Amino acid sequence: MTDNTALLPDASPGSAASISPATQSLIMQLVVRRDLLDAAGWGMGPLMAQTAHAATAVLHETRHAQQTIAYFEDLTQMHKVLLQTANAESLQKLSTLLDSANPPIAHYLWVEQPDNIPTCLALAPNRKEQSIKKALDKCGCRLWKG
Repeated sequence: MTDNTALLPDASPGSAASISPATQSLIMQLVVRRDLLDAAGWGMGPLMAQTAHAATAVLHETRHAQQTIAYFEDLTQMHKVLLQTANAESLQKLSTLLDSANPPIAHYLWVEQPDNIPTCLALAPNRKEQSIKKALDKCGCRLWKG
C-alpha cells in the first residue's frame, strides 16, 4: 500500500475536499527514482538538481496553461510534494499512464544527458485530480523518505 496522503484532499467539513475543485490549492508532484540514491550512489545534490530540471521544464512547457498561470500568481503559496518511485521502469510507466489518460495529464519526464537516464518526473500544477492519484498509486509512488 502506498502512502500518498499528502496528495488526497481532507474530507472533513470545511476542508479542501468540501471546496469546489476550481478553488482547491494547486500543487506540483515531483517523482524521483529512489534507486539512484540507494543503489546507483547518486548524492542528494545531484538528485535535487534533477527535480529542479524537471520542475523547470514542465513549468516552461505549460507556461500558457491556466493552472500554471494561476500557480505563479502568488509565489508565496506554491506547493510541491516530493515522491519516490522504485526505478526507471516505474518512472517510465508513470509517464505512459499520464500520457494515455483522457485527457492526457501534463508532465515532463526529465532524462539526464548524455547518459540518457530518466531521473525525475514533474507534473504540471494541478488540483490533485483522482486520475493523478490513481496513476501514482499504480506506479508505487509514495512520499519521499529521507
